[in-house]
Amino acid sequence: MTKKGNVLRPLGGAQSTHFTLTKEAAMVSIPKIIGVILFSIVLGLSLTNAAQARMSPGPCADTNRGQPNLLKCDEETLQGIKTIKGEVLRIDGDILLLGRFNGQQMQLHIEKTTKMSGPIRRGNRIEAKVGEVDYQTHVLSVRQLE
Repeated sequence: MTKKGNVLRPLGGAQSTHFTLTKEAAMVSIPKIIGVILFSIVLGLSLTNAAQARMSPGPCADTNRGQPNLLKCDEETLQGIKTIKGEVLRIDGDILLLGRFNGQQMQLHIEKTTKMSGPIRRGNRIEAKVGEVDYQTHVLSVRQLE
């Protein structure tokens, strides 16, 4: 028994009911199978990224549970402004090397637009407000802690 284009042929005698695919039919189905598998993988990855973006905690999330805590969220946090506290370890021109109270060190670049509460010296404990504009970190204000 054959179908149009010799896709199916009987195995064995005239009374046999087993069929096999010809090489032409197998060659057509393999790219289709690979295409369906690749489409499924890409679709799964895109749905995973969308779910992660939707479920990621915002700037006002509680760090322990990832739940929003609107009582701790103020206007500065919503705007992406971070408060950094530490001790000035070194001053090189307009660069401050800050030893944070959590043990990390970071550099702050003081600009003309940075609001200063007074002169900053080595050993001062300061609080700096830092914001990000166009993927660059800017120091908005620096004040001494008492």
